[in-house]
Amino acid sequence: MLLSVIVLFTALARAAQAGTHLPGPSGPCRVQATHVKLLDSSRVDPFSPTHDKREIMATSYVPINCGHTKFESYLTPHTEAVTDQLFRSYGMPNWTTIKGFQIESGFDSNSGTTPSDGKYPVVIFSPGLTGSRLYYSLILESVASTGMVVVSVDHPYDASSVDFPDGSVIYGTNLSAADPVALNTRVQDVIFTLDQLHDNPHLIPSSLTGTLELDKVAIVGHSFGGATAAAAMLNETRFAGGLNFDGALWGPVLEEGLDRPFINFGQANITRQGNDSWEKIWPRLRGFKRLLQLSESVHFTFTDFPLIRDASGWPVEVKQGTSELLGSLSGLRVRAILTEYIVASATFFITGERSKLLDRPSSDYPEVRYVA
Repeated sequence: MLLSVIVLFTALARAAQAGTHLPGPSGPCRVQATHVKLLDSSRVDPFSPTHDKREIMATSYVPINCGHTKFESYLTPHTEAVTDQLFRSYGMPNWTTIKGFQIESGFDSNSGTTPSDGKYPVVIFSPGLTGSRLYYSLILESVASTGMVVVSVDHPYDASSVDFPDGSVIYGTNLSAADPVALNTRVQDVIFTLDQLHDNPHLIPSSLTGTLELDKVAIVGHSFGGATAAAAMLNETRFAGGLNFDGALWGPVLEEGLDRPFINFGQANITRQGNDSWEKIWPRLRGFKRLLQLSESVHFTFTDFPLIRDASGWPVEVKQGTSELLGSLSGLRVRAILTEYIVASATFFITGERSKLLDRPSSDYPEVRYVA
């Protein structure tokens, strides 16, 4: 595993030096990302050696210029036919065809960028322990491009590093997920971030003032961020439902449970040794509940890294060497699956409108297994 990590981050550094452009979001909206420092003057940071007030970094992903991407056939009909014949001549199977492929040809922007009910749904996201909120940017941009407002949060001192606009950096201090202070601090961070959405003009563009649905908000997290989502729901009723990507759960929520929707969505090896928290909380989840599993995935599949791997142009042997760390699904496929399930879950939590994705396996996403 250590060798895979070294290979991955060495390749990441090379890709960054090469200025690799990563795929943009695929939804009908363009997305504006804003990075903001948030100061909670009501709290002393429990991990600050100088007892400073708690500061966090947050990124808002806001849909703008919502419209519809226009597509046209990749090839003309005659060229399609000739190309299919060429496929046959090379011995490719009869079911192999170029027909049906489309290419983006433009973008129709509409004048009304506000949802029909006048309110944008909101998703708060919390990353894994030691992880950065930025490790999920491509996924969260994709979610925002469907017409949702997404805000991701960094938790200083448990993240490996958090960069602030003034150039200062807070490095991680090897906090443990079993530390109740670490979990409680994260919970306060996400609740404070939700409060800031009411009146912080730097976090959300002024054009969206008054257009956010803030009485019912979805909370999503990966790893320790999933535990944060569950614990935050226990402490704040505005979180209408939670989605946990492959995170062990901690704290009082394991005994008290939840009365609102909660979904655990795990990796292929869903019964990881030493994590019985999902089984423990299951009978205590009194609202809508699901246990889902993503095939060919591992813990870090639920980040941007599979997409970065595929977009980087790394040698084949390097890409193959990261499967133990990132799983074997393609990055674009991972992003498509996670985007669809975040959007379906958040829509249900906030509006009560339940997608078929949450009720049964889908032929569109056969990689997702319904465990319970």
